[in-house]
Amino acid sequence: MNNQTAIINQLKAQAIEPNKTYFQYDFSDILNKEYSFPRKKLFLAINNALETDPSMFSIARQNIAQIKLNNHYQYQDVLNRRRNIIEILYPTDQFQALDDGVHFYIFDKNNQLQKKEKFEDIFELPCYLRVEKKNGVVISIQKKPLTAIAHYVYDYWPNQNLKQTVLEMYNNNQQLIFFYEFFYDENGKSIKSNEKNIATGQTLQHTDIEKDGIESIEEYFDNQGIKTNHVIYYDKSKKAYPWIENQRLNQRGEVIETTNNKPDEIFDSGQSLEETHPYNTLIMDVEKSDITVTDSLFKHTFDINTTPWDSEAINRAKFLGIKPNQTYYNKLPYPNFFNNRYKNFPHQSPLSLIEAENQQPKEKYSDLIKFEVGENYQYKTLIKEKWQQTPLSLPLEQFKPLENDIYFFTMADNGQLQPLDNVEQAVALPSYIRVEKEMGKVISIVQKTRIIKVAYQFEYNNNTLTASKLNVLQSPVFQDMLIETKYENSDSMLTYQVIKNADGIIIRTFKFIKIGEVKEGEVNAIYERFNNKGVKTNHITLSVQNNRNVIKNEYLDEKGQVTHTTDLFKDSEINNQQFYDRELPLFPDDFEYGLFDFYLEHHQPSEESK
Repeated sequence: MNNQTAIINQLKAQAIEPNKTYFQYDFSDILNKEYSFPRKKLFLAINNALETDPSMFSIARQNIAQIKLNNHYQYQDVLNRRRNIIEILYPTDQFQALDDGVHFYIFDKNNQLQKKEKFEDIFELPCYLRVEKKNGVVISIQKKPLTAIAHYVYDYWPNQNLKQTVLEMYNNNQQLIFFYEFFYDENGKSIKSNEKNIATGQTLQHTDIEKDGIESIEEYFDNQGIKTNHVIYYDKSKKAYPWIENQRLNQRGEVIETTNNKPDEIFDSGQSLEETHPYNTLIMDVEKSDITVTDSLFKHTFDINTTPWDSEAINRAKFLGIKPNQTYYNKLPYPNFFNNRYKNFPHQSPLSLIEAENQQPKEKYSDLIKFEVGENYQYKTLIKEKWQQTPLSLPLEQFKPLENDIYFFTMADNGQLQPLDNVEQAVALPSYIRVEKEMGKVISIVQKTRIIKVAYQFEYNNNTLTASKLNVLQSPVFQDMLIETKYENSDSMLTYQVIKNADGIIIRTFKFIKIGEVKEGEVNAIYERFNNKGVKTNHITLSVQNNRNVIKNEYLDEKGQVTHTTDLFKDSEINNQQFYDRELPLFPDDFEYGLFDFYLEHHQPSEESK
């Protein structure tokens, strides 16, 4: 019995019948006969159990499809609704009277919350809220906006191989926005496809060739039906790079430009539907939401128009109780620029100093991060410290009178402990001793010694980062080093950076000549190295040749004359090369990680010495 027969028998055993509507999780488009039979559980009807399936929350996506099978039990008609699962910050007062469990809400026409008892009442709506209570506490408030509505229709050859696929995509108003059809031969091999963007009127025709070294050809047309591009895709196994020939045409069909880049897609099928009002004003809880949705948020850092995301970020900071020009402490792990946060906006609940100081009590090293935001609610100052934590063994008798709590001390020259009044006094010192007592017993005695301290200052034009300064206040190396950075005003991209030593002498510079697409042979970045006396030692350019980065490293004498040239960024002959040369340019709040790695590499005892 083959796998398809087994699937069909299993469906029949569950009383699943052709041409009836069922529901399924996580439907994916069918590419061949093998996957045309449903392998996942089919539900008879929409109900609350379908909505609360735990598999959805591991990927922060809800994907529920209405399906019909043909007489061979293959997918025939599928209407798939995909939603994001986004945790939100929302007042919980109005949910206090709810019983434990899952509850559904929508906003009515007056933007007031309206409770819905059944999932089937909201299944087709553009968005809804899901509130979950456990042990009398609201543990989750989610919004679930539709990201795509996709309608698939499948036709098959008599041998059950795919013959045609039709995909229609709709917006929240049930209007068709994209049409796509794909054709196969009787062996299930793709032969051609057509696409149309309903809004722009653009079309695309794709034909599989697989002859004379050509894999396929694509023809692009504008909304008047005039061909704009003729694109040839070559067989990579039979032709050297480039593998794409994109001929751009004028209205007379004449080739006016040929490139090796594929034209822009006529429709971005990965683009999510816009959230409807007022759901689009609800604030994402970045700490609780999944990376699949927070990643999309962080990438908006470099959008041309960031107004809606700035507004949300400001409201998020306000909801968390953060106010301009006041000192707060960060939760750990600290969210790095771009990869883990949107712009320089804080998105974590701030901590008190005593909470922040005790975040990593059992680690060998701990971090303490202090910040202030400006009037635009982005970081104005940021001070980051790294502390080494060494367990101590001290006589416990001296701690018997202490109540359960955390205490701070310094060690006098005679070896006696001297108490400090509070944690503020402790972290102001280069070293202190921390004692924690719990249930009448001392559970921890740790000496904490600061090894790294750096301070950042940021400047903005409205909500866009324009400049930053990093000052190394304490470190085993590069004490008082200053890194000054400028950014492209339109999208916060780093454009220029200068590193100065403790004497204020420039020792490194980095400059982007051009950001974005770079033409063949064009220089897009320049690095320059100087010794600690300010004498230039290297002039390094980065350019593009044959779609690859090419380095030209010119070595200079004291008179500025080129002595020799290499194609290596790093060279063993460079006496003044430092660890940060590998990382240039340095993006905001990253430098101290390099300092810490350098510290571990050069200031930790080896296993042999231990």
